[in-house]
Amino acid sequence: MKQRVSTRSVSRSRAPTPDPRNHIIDWLRDAYAMERGLEKALKKQAENEDLSSEIRHQAAMHLHETERHAQEVEAALKSLDANVSSAKTSLGIFAQKTKGLATKLASDERIKDLLDAYAMEHMEIACYSALAAAAYRAGYTEVAEACERIIPDEERMAQTLREAIPDEVTDFLFEGDLVT
Repeated sequence: MKQRVSTRSVSRSRAPTPDPRNHIIDWLRDAYAMERGLEKALKKQAENEDLSSEIRHQAAMHLHETERHAQEVEAALKSLDANVSSAKTSLGIFAQKTKGLATKLASDERIKDLLDAYAMEHMEIACYSALAAAAYRAGYTEVAEACERIIPDEERMAQTLREAIPDEVTDFLFEGDLVT
């Protein structure tokens, strides 16, 4: 990503944040918690026999990428002399477990899980894009580049899910039926 210069005029009523570093650290902690929380959801997808073998395979691959992403985010935090937040990480994992429990009660669990996974991939893309822009602007090139390395993995998984959802939905709705 090229570093961009803002063309918007600066509002006089709003002063710039005195230290963007604190926000970047906070957002990196959020990203780490998000990655760690998603590990359980990806493991569930990778093991779900109701899903196509392609989705299971891609989920398993993305699980490994997600583990690597968490390591990269942790390294980015360390480069800023910061650590992960165990409280945020626990909340991120808890939130994903809660979502997983909620869909377990649904007859269309696998569809709800796929829709959630697709939305989460886009959330990750947005988070890492915002983080990269902020880090570049603040002069944290190493952090920005780490975020940019993660984005293509998220985009690839989002595309995989986007392409699979129609077939997964029709398979779910008409499974075992001969539709003509």
